[in-house]
This record gives sequence, structure tokens and C-alpha cells, in this order.
Amino acid sequence: MSLPEEDVEFLDAYVREQGYQSRSAALHQAIAVLRSGQLAGAYEDAWRVWDTSGEADAWDAIAADGVEV
Repeated sequence: MSLPEEDVEFLDAYVREQGYQSRSAALHQAIAVLRSGQLAGAYEDAWRVWDTSGEADAWDAIAADGVEV
């Protein structure tokens, strides 16, 4: 992998400031954050599809089934 010198300097400073063991450790964490951000979008899309499909209404009708209120 190649990065511009400015990015490498930033990464090195970030590693020092945050106490990571290595550049790789910091990049690994950055990738995890990127992945979780993508997952959030995927969950939002899935929720929207479910909500507009009519399935939400079906689940609402039985959500409290058998529960005394």
C-alpha cells in the first residue's frame, strides 16, 4: 500500500497520540469503523424496506400477542 507522505505523517502522529502499537493497528481500527458505517446504512435500508412492505403492520398486530397489558 502506498500513501502520500502527508498521510503517513498524520497516521504516525495518530498512532502515537492514541497509543496504538503500530500503523497496522490504527489502520485495522479505521477499517472497522468504515465497515460499521456501511452496516448502519445497510440496516437503515433494510428497516425502510421492511417498514414500507407492510410487514411492519403484520408484526404490530401480533407483537403483544399473549402479553397482558
